[in-house]
Amino acid sequence: MKKDDKVISYCALLAFLTIPIYHMWKDYKISETPSVTLGVVDNLYYAHYLPYFSYTYKVNGKRFKGSEKRFGRFGLLKKGDTIIVNYDFKSPGISNPYIRK
Repeated sequence: MKKDDKVISYCALLAFLTIPIYHMWKDYKISETPSVTLGVVDNLYYAHYLPYFSYTYKVNGKRFKGSEKRFGRFGLLKKGDTIIVNYDFKSPGISNPYIRK
């Protein structure tokens, strides 16, 4: 195997392992100092052939933006829908959307 191929393989493995770790860290941060607010779906789009949505929400007058894959309960969202947003009180830019079943 060429050196360049090994580097590409290692980078792909690192990305493959880093993404789930980031999501676990984000969930942990939100659970440390959880807060809730309302957000609005502002865009529906595709990234790498996967459906996503983006949303905005305000905390203390400051606007934040988040995004999530559209699957399961999120599959029926439309632009302009109101959603619940769980966020970290200490770092409001860290958030997860929630839709009540």
